[in-house]
Amino acid sequence: MFALPLTAFQSTCTVNSENFLNPESTGKLYTSEDCYIMACGGNSCFYGFGLSLLILGFVIDVIGVASPYWILGEAGGEKAYVGLWQICSSGSIDTHSVTECIDVAEVPDWLKAVRGFGILGIILLLIAVLCAFFRICLKERAWVLVLAIVLSFMAAICNVISVSVFGEKFHEIVKDSSIFTFHFAFVFCILSTIITGIAGIFLIVEVAKRSSYTSINGR
Repeated sequence: MFALPLTAFQSTCTVNSENFLNPESTGKLYTSEDCYIMACGGNSCFYGFGLSLLILGFVIDVIGVASPYWILGEAGGEKAYVGLWQICSSGSIDTHSVTECIDVAEVPDWLKAVRGFGILGIILLLIAVLCAFFRICLKERAWVLVLAIVLSFMAAICNVISVSVFGEKFHEIVKDSSIFTFHFAFVFCILSTIITGIAGIFLIVEVAKRSSYTSINGR
């Protein structure tokens, strides 16, 4: 592997989309797949995007599950926020804004399920991020990236179950009340699911391209 200035690399790769001469080793040919691998310093851009999205999905998921802002209720200038762990209320006293939070006292079985799948999704996503990150050091261990892909989709499934159960129970409890709406933490968990799925797709493309590249070049 060698480093070239960006302009020189781009001009060399555009000479021939299929292969080009290695300027440092006379007679050696590089394919367009070599350009693809070298473009991101030995790791493909698909891998970089996938890892970045996994990290983003993990951070958003942690914020969503931990925050007491899954539901917003607003009436008469008073606001109430409901999350998986706490219930918060906010109002004004002598022009000062006051917010008070209490832990959820009685936890029904469906909320335990939402919590459980939410936490499981975070754990699986964390392990997926670590596996994808270790791929930098273990370039010859394709199974590490495959494991990250499997874990990322498992985490997405856990999140889908978590938000689906919560959404269904929310509608059962508040029915058609107009004072309650979903808040940002609930949306964050949905976004995390989408981002995690997209990250998994990027990593699948990376594995496919790596497999094709290895079979053609023998390395």
